[in-house]
Amino acid sequence: MAAVAGSLEVPARSTRIGVELAGGRASYTVLDQGQFLAPRPVHRAAGRSGSGPDPTHARVALIGISMMLLGGDDVLIEVSVGAGVTLEVVEPAGLVAYNAAGVQARWRLSATVADGGTLLWAGAPLVVAEGANVLRDTRVSLAAGARLVLQEVLVRGRTGETPGELRSSVRCSGPAGDLLYEDLDLTGDHRSAVGVLGGTRVLGAVTALGFTPPALERSSLTRFDTASGGAVARILADSAHHVTQQVERVFAAWR
Repeated sequence: MAAVAGSLEVPARSTRIGVELAGGRASYTVLDQGQFLAPRPVHRAAGRSGSGPDPTHARVALIGISMMLLGGDDVLIEVSVGAGVTLEVVEPAGLVAYNAAGVQARWRLSATVADGGTLLWAGAPLVVAEGANVLRDTRVSLAAGARLVLQEVLVRGRTGETPGELRSSVRCSGPAGDLLYEDLDLTGDHRSAVGVLGGTRVLGAVTALGFTPPALERSSLTRFDTASGGAVARILADSAHHVTQQVERVFAAWR
C-alpha cells in the first residue's frame, strides 16, 4: 500500500526496465526496483537455430518483494525496448488480489517498443479473490516494425468463493493509431453477465501485434484476427491450470 506522509499520499515507486542494442548485444539501460517488484536478469534465451544464446535477446524475471495486491496498492511497471532487441519479461509466480472490502488496487503496465524491437510478456495468472477490487491497465506503444506477444490469465475468485471485481483494459497503439483496444468490465452485475464471461471462472489470452502469427494447431483457444494483421487467441474455462497450459503453448508458438 502506498505510504502516507501527513495527509498526502506518496506514490509507490515504479518498477522500470530498459534495454537497448549496444555492440551487437542487448544491454540494460534501466533496471530499477519498485516498491512491489524487482526486475532480475536471467539467462539469455537460445536462438531459434539452437546455436546458443541470442545476444540480442534479454530476459527479465519480475520478483515480488512486498505483499500485494492489497487495497490501495498501485503497481506500475514501465518498460522500454530499443530498436533491434527482444525483451522477454517473465512473471515466475501468480498474483492474488486479496479481500480488501472493495478498496481498489491498481496494476499497470506502460511499455514502448522501438522499430524492430520485440516485447514478449509471459504473464502469470491474476486471481481476484472475494472482496478484491482491481483495475488492471496495459498500455503498449509499438513503433513501425515492432512486435508484441502478450500472455494473460485472469481468474475470477479462488475455488468456492464469489469473485471480486475486476476492470481490465489493454490498449496497444502503432504509428497510425490503435492496433487493439479492449476493455473488460467484470464489476457489479457485469461479473456474471451473459455475453461477457457468464459463469466461467478463467479467461486466458495471447495477443500478437506487429506481425501475423502462425495458425493455431491442436489448440483449445479461439483465434480472432485484428484489422492490423495481428491476432488474439482466447480461451474460457473453469480450471486455471488448464487455461495456463493452453495459453503457454500458444505463446511459445507465437513468440
